[in-house]
Amino acid sequence: MAKYYFNPDSLQYEQIENTTRDRWFAFMKFTLLVSLLSVVVLKVSEDVVQSPKLKKLTAERQEIAYELQLLNRDLQQYQEHLDRIAYNDDHLYRVFFEVDPIPVTKREAGTGGSQQYRQLRNKPNSGLLVEANKNLDDVARQLVIQSKSFDEVIDLARHKEQHMAAKPSIQPVSINELIRFGSSYGMRMHPILNQYRYHNGIDLTAPRGTKIYATADGVVVQANYTTGGYGKKIMIDHGYGYKTLYGHCYKILVERGQKVKRGEVIGLVGNTGLSTRSHLHYEVWVNNRAVNPINYYANDLSPDEYDRMINLLSKADPSFDIN
Repeated sequence: MAKYYFNPDSLQYEQIENTTRDRWFAFMKFTLLVSLLSVVVLKVSEDVVQSPKLKKLTAERQEIAYELQLLNRDLQQYQEHLDRIAYNDDHLYRVFFEVDPIPVTKREAGTGGSQQYRQLRNKPNSGLLVEANKNLDDVARQLVIQSKSFDEVIDLARHKEQHMAAKPSIQPVSINELIRFGSSYGMRMHPILNQYRYHNGIDLTAPRGTKIYATADGVVVQANYTTGGYGKKIMIDHGYGYKTLYGHCYKILVERGQKVKRGEVIGLVGNTGLSTRSHLHYEVWVNNRAVNPINYYANDLSPDEYDRMINLLSKADPSFDIN
């Protein structure tokens, strides 16, 4: 369509002639306008036409996040249950069978470094995904540790009769023959050196020739005169980590390698070795550590006999033995 303009010189309307430049400029304006309109149309179309699809995807993502939160909550509850089971295992079951608890460092050992879950970092809900995988790995690891521990405890329970037979649990000399206690277990003043030293056993004063009893089933691993102060000494390996030692014997009635039963007479009280009077030096070892024999030899005493033993223990005289 032709365009005109008013010429003031000729006082007439004259037709405008479009140059190539003018036509190119007009085309560019039209193209730009069409492009802007297209962008607006696409944006409106995306917001209006595709909104149900976007809403669905958003809802699904929120649902997945909620399910991951529930999973993490359940895994934390399982972790708390496992912690209670581990506590009972260490403080009840393993204590009952006198085995060491599972080390804390082993129970709480990690499953991997900081890069273990790097493949999840760029995924949607990455924080929840990493937490869920870490909690799952922790629970799985503790289940394996706890399962192995229970296998050990079950094996101990299955052999409970043999285990109890191997546990020192009677007095090595009769309470009726016991005159007094010498040195008790623990730190004491050395009767000759006048220095405080640790005493691994207890000294039971009794007349020479008093019977010495094996305090549990086992195998004699030593039965001879030894240097170092014990004199004629008997040592019995009871198995399950238990060993007992009987020192200063007047006479040994068993041989190395001989199997003995609880209550069997294995020797006679004497005064051999570094000792000032007739008595029995008695030690109990558990897993290669000396323990207080009092906790292992009063099981067969009546209440009155136990009271008598405590009374004698309170009057212990450390002047009988230097071991």
